[in-house]
Amino acid sequence: MTAPYPAAARLDALLGDPWDPGNPYGFAAGTARDAAGAYPAAFAARLAGTGLPLAYLPPALGGDPRPLDDTLLLVRVAARRDAAVMPATLLSCSAVLTVLAAGSPEQAKTVAEWVREGRTVAFALSEEESGSDILAGRCRLDPTAGGYALTGRKWLVGRGATADAAVVVARTAPRGPAAFTAVLLGPDQLAAAVRRPAQPVTGMRGIDFADLVFDHVPVPETAVLGPVGGGLAAAMRAQQLVRLLSTAACLATADTALRTALRFTRARRTGGVPVAETGHGARELALAAAELMAADLSSLTAARHAHLAPGTFGLYSSVVKRAATRLTASAIARARALLGARGVLAHGPGAVVDKAQRDNAVVESIDTSPFGVLRAVATPLPGYAGLLREPPDPGDRALGPLLAYGDPLPDLDPAALDLGARPRDLVLLGFAAHADEIEARLAARGAERAAVLVRHVRAALERTAAAAAGLDRGDPAAAVRQLDLAERLCLLHPAAAAALAWRAHPERGLYGEEPGGAGWLTAVLAVLLAHAEGRAPRQAAPDVLPAGRALARLDDARLLFTALPVPLADGPGTEEPEEGDETT
Repeated sequence: MTAPYPAAARLDALLGDPWDPGNPYGFAAGTARDAAGAYPAAFAARLAGTGLPLAYLPPALGGDPRPLDDTLLLVRVAARRDAAVMPATLLSCSAVLTVLAAGSPEQAKTVAEWVREGRTVAFALSEEESGSDILAGRCRLDPTAGGYALTGRKWLVGRGATADAAVVVARTAPRGPAAFTAVLLGPDQLAAAVRRPAQPVTGMRGIDFADLVFDHVPVPETAVLGPVGGGLAAAMRAQQLVRLLSTAACLATADTALRTALRFTRARRTGGVPVAETGHGARELALAAAELMAADLSSLTAARHAHLAPGTFGLYSSVVKRAATRLTASAIARARALLGARGVLAHGPGAVVDKAQRDNAVVESIDTSPFGVLRAVATPLPGYAGLLREPPDPGDRALGPLLAYGDPLPDLDPAALDLGARPRDLVLLGFAAHADEIEARLAARGAERAAVLVRHVRAALERTAAAAAGLDRGDPAAAVRQLDLAERLCLLHPAAAAALAWRAHPERGLYGEEPGGAGWLTAVLAVLLAHAEGRAPRQAAPDVLPAGRALARLDDARLLFTALPVPLADGPGTEEPEEGDETT
């Protein structure tokens, strides 16, 4: 059987052992750059030589395109060493995807040439005063005799201090989503902007965020991307893919934090027992592992969904962003707590996990805020009630490729992404159509607990959609309740993806289990149901322990914490077994 994701394995081998303190692409170098607030210039240059920054360009424009699940794994093996390298290498994708979604062939050719030359194209959408309310943006694009004049300020623009060009979304009409237009500013136009250093951020230090201030900056008509008034639509299409790609940083930071905590707790003892084997240590490692597995499967499946059903990807792009950020943040917090007092030290494992936690927190708010994500999920949720009760069978022709991780996919078409979150999500419909079959197959294999949890997930999904459909729109509390239901959907959706993934891989075990093994699935479903129902996840402890054992197996085998085996260059680390008691 062909090894999945060979490019990710090759890239990790190229970057060397991250535990080696002398490796410029390792954990020690990353924490040192973080402490100094230094830009990862050498690391970014090394990755540029691999073609990774061209992964989102079509071949006709000189790119090295890959299926998005393959790109996710490539970014993960790089960003697990230092998440700041992700915006350092892929930051232009927001701007470039906006151009590909709405621009002319000439504009696409121009921006692709800039990227191939190693230039950075910033993306300027957000404004400090309006926050997540994009429709309240005040930066203006006013018509003039020779084109337009751009006036206003864009906030926290990534690489804004050093970008060579920028895509800016500005207001061209008084109100409504069609009141905004996107323009591509080349080096000459961007040189007329004032670049003000942004306020310091807590994570991804060294990335030169800046505010861009425009004071009647001349913009030619040829810089407009697509029709006047279509800028927000183009940007939102691009943001669907950017939200997905940002989950790679979430997964990377969680992988690093959890691997660090696992090695630490296996080497430290309390009462003569390794902390990892104590009741508390084993439970917390297992819960964190299950949370990471859930985020991993959701991201991999979403990546393939974007290729196969771009017209219905809108909902999934928001779901996966919220699920990945919340679940990985929880996993990292557990990892840090397991370090005990060393978790607050500015060196060693504490520094590595602290950086991972801060970098992860930045991802939660960039591209789309948590509130914006939940609002995007809440709006179409009532429409799912009937479909989940009596779903049309999506057919295995759709589900097969969706879950065949690592297999080839049709080319990605950013322009085909639909802004309406239609109730045709392949995961939810596939799960509703096949839940009974999955439950029966699990029971036949003796995995009765997993079968019961599948039944609970289906019931919880139906209750969630029905509750959203039954809300009284005249009740002021209904809007808040709908956001709460959207949060629940974001946790149940990965459960549906996990069940479908188990169904799709009967010939091989995921996360290092034997073929058809359901221990990991039991753990994932149990922890997601606990989160969705507002219960303390520790109550799911009896069901999640297999995830902890899977975690240890994967680290022993030097594999990435992902569904299918991706070999890593990791050595044994620097933690030596220490006798005597060590409290956590």
